[in-house]
Amino acid sequence: MASKTEKLLKLMRFLAWLAFIGLLIKAGAIIMSFGVSIQNPEASKDLYKGMDLSRYADASFLHYTVIVFYYILLYLLQAYIALFMAKLLSAINIEKLFTTAVVEILQKISITIFVVWILAMVHNLHVILLDKYAEIDAEPFASEYIFLAGIVYVLAELFKRGVEMQKENELTV
Repeated sequence: MASKTEKLLKLMRFLAWLAFIGLLIKAGAIIMSFGVSIQNPEASKDLYKGMDLSRYADASFLHYTVIVFYYILLYLLQAYIALFMAKLLSAINIEKLFTTAVVEILQKISITIFVVWILAMVHNLHVILLDKYAEIDAEPFASEYIFLAGIVYVLAELFKRGVEMQKENELTV
């Protein structure tokens, strides 16, 4: 019989896959809506579930395209993180928790979250400059990704040390 922890891991893996699929659908919907908004500028007022980017479309098609690209990249990177989470939850073995596979996946998650933070900072700088020089209201991304990337990196280092200790113990036995 599966333990409570194993059941929880299966549920979390299912939710990670669900988040992965949902984020891909969200990115795809924005891509499709952007395609429609090229022919029909009115569509930029409700690009996706109330996302109003018409002020950017009215000011400059180039800036509008770049900002939509930021959103698409953000959701694709978040989907990538969800995919890594699903892989991480599949790789975890309750009997032998500290493995190099888990460490590698945690490091990839950390790096991807750091890339999301860089993307958010570039987007925020872009919209702040647009606000300053073109007088378009800025709508920045949240910027707490750096904190999350740091936490995941520390976890990866702890697991890495756990793998080293586990190997040392195997050698002494």
